[in-house]
Amino acid sequence: MLTEVLQTYPQPIAYAYGNVYRSRSRSKPEELDQIFRCAEVTARYLSALAIASFAAREDASMAPPEQFAEFTGNLSFGNFLTVVQAVAKLTIQHPLQAAFSQSFLNKKSLARGKLEELLELRNQLGHDLIGFSEVAAITCLDSARPLEKLEEMLQGIALLCSFPLFLVDIQKPIRRVMHIVRLTLMGEQSEPVPEQLAVSEAFMDDKRLYIGTREGALLLHPMLVWGLERDRAAQAIYLLHQIKDDELVYKSLAALNPPSEPPVPEDLQGLLQGETVPLEPIKLHDGRSFKEDWEGKRELQQLNLVTSGQSGLTQPISWTTFHQETLRWYSQILKSRSDEASLQEQRISIDWNNPIDVIRQLLLDQRGEVTPEEYRQLLLLFGNGQVIRRAVGRDILDLRVRMSEEERWNDRQEISDNLLTALRKAVEFIGRHNSLIPDLSVNTLQNTVGSADYIAAREALINLIIHQDYNDSRTVAQIELEPYRTVMVNAGASLVSEEDLIDGGTSTARNPIVARALKLIGFAELGGSGLREVSRVWRNAQRRPPLIRSDNENNRFRIELDSRPLIVVVDDFWKQRLGVSVSLEEAKILGLIGSSPNGMTLGELCSGTGYRSRETEGMCQRLSIQGLIDCESGSYCLKPHLKEVVLEALG
Repeated sequence: MLTEVLQTYPQPIAYAYGNVYRSRSRSKPEELDQIFRCAEVTARYLSALAIASFAAREDASMAPPEQFAEFTGNLSFGNFLTVVQAVAKLTIQHPLQAAFSQSFLNKKSLARGKLEELLELRNQLGHDLIGFSEVAAITCLDSARPLEKLEEMLQGIALLCSFPLFLVDIQKPIRRVMHIVRLTLMGEQSEPVPEQLAVSEAFMDDKRLYIGTREGALLLHPMLVWGLERDRAAQAIYLLHQIKDDELVYKSLAALNPPSEPPVPEDLQGLLQGETVPLEPIKLHDGRSFKEDWEGKRELQQLNLVTSGQSGLTQPISWTTFHQETLRWYSQILKSRSDEASLQEQRISIDWNNPIDVIRQLLLDQRGEVTPEEYRQLLLLFGNGQVIRRAVGRDILDLRVRMSEEERWNDRQEISDNLLTALRKAVEFIGRHNSLIPDLSVNTLQNTVGSADYIAAREALINLIIHQDYNDSRTVAQIELEPYRTVMVNAGASLVSEEDLIDGGTSTARNPIVARALKLIGFAELGGSGLREVSRVWRNAQRRPPLIRSDNENNRFRIELDSRPLIVVVDDFWKQRLGVSVSLEEAKILGLIGSSPNGMTLGELCSGTGYRSRETEGMCQRLSIQGLIDCESGSYCLKPHLKEVVLEALG
């Protein structure tokens, strides 16, 4: 086994190669099938690099290879390989020209001719390899040696696989420096821990896949796209599968569902017809290239391995050290929600009486080894209390309730158990002390409908568990219950802006294994729209807007729910008292600002009104021009002389 491929090659190739070795314990026909699948996935990935690199060629007048015109319809192994071969033979300058030439034309390259041999062998055998007998499969594996050819090919394309594949998930300016949230997609894990880092300038688009070179970043869209695999409750890479006149069809390596918003055919047709998309000359803010950054990480990983005595970048899971009751509880819920027909179609066989096998197959995609960060998240989910306390350096949750403003805490519970146990205890605590949520319990936490109080408590609590920064030992997550008020605070500033939280979209999970674990059992929604849902139900119940604050300086996140009714000062009031004309929407914004002594952020105004951030910001600008509000330190406040007027209106 080439552990280097599993741990450091681009995610599609690493995952497909891992499937080869996972299949060996099941049957020889399946092993044979997975070998050819891995070869085809490699050709698909390399064709994406080839098209993207040609699009970034120096001579824009150079016409595309004639093979590009044939790249249409139902795409097969041969279609992808033909594109790779055509680009490898080009002598014009493009970003990956040297890497393609060295991998496929150099006589000393192990990859030379190997993809062609594997394609020819697959065509001889046919496509129904699962239908082979064990004897026929063993004969083919021993005589034709496809696994040996596959591994030689993978070794031969090491240079092409050394360019880091990454997703630009979010980009935003912080103190005049552009920052991105990046997911580095190297190795088997499908959803790595996001990193926030400063870059030299903005990318052309976010939510896009790139590879990093020494000169900048090469866009792989629309050959590869990032989407939600609903079958697996995970974000992952989709590979181009079919080109129709009216749509592009994609397939992931593990899920059955298509991406929710695939690109349109015109996005690809332009590239195939010779449209140029230059390499984006973006580097890290400190001057290093993305490739240099990846090479530095690789060297550090290797150094850590030598220091720790480990044999690889991943490690086996010591299931016996986890809390066995939690493993059983979680696996039973997974079993109850699993679709047997879908599992059979994906050829996944599970021993439902073995909690470890259930979790390994469904949560970890059949993997038996994980990265150190993934292991830490599994420990957080399933570990024993004492181990959790040592690993995090603090309690997981601090639950408090106060019946009146004059009293001390009437009840307090400090929890240092694993996350699943802590979640169960928190749900029980909130349900016991909040009379407005009689329907809140672990048994009903999968319900996505209910009262405003139930929905808000459910979503805010799940957000606290999923997005908490467990590497920060300073801040214990707190849930405070008081009359009319629920406050949840945790370590971990939001990775997206407050406006983005309200406007919606799939949010990046700081702890992807934790997030996926809760999504798989129905405790969290797949679209990542929890806080937007909190705002919606609170607004429909005519409550004061949730106060959502992200503190980057202290690495904290806070959400405050006030269940008292909201009184809105209507537009006629402003006309009668001040002689100014405001729209109904602007009057609503003024009323919200007036109801809060400290003003409101743009995100909180969006939450309270339901308006998008851009239109809300425009209305605030008009109100500022009219001399009604100020913007100070990111919060909109009424002009001082208007505060008493609004208090009068509010009664």
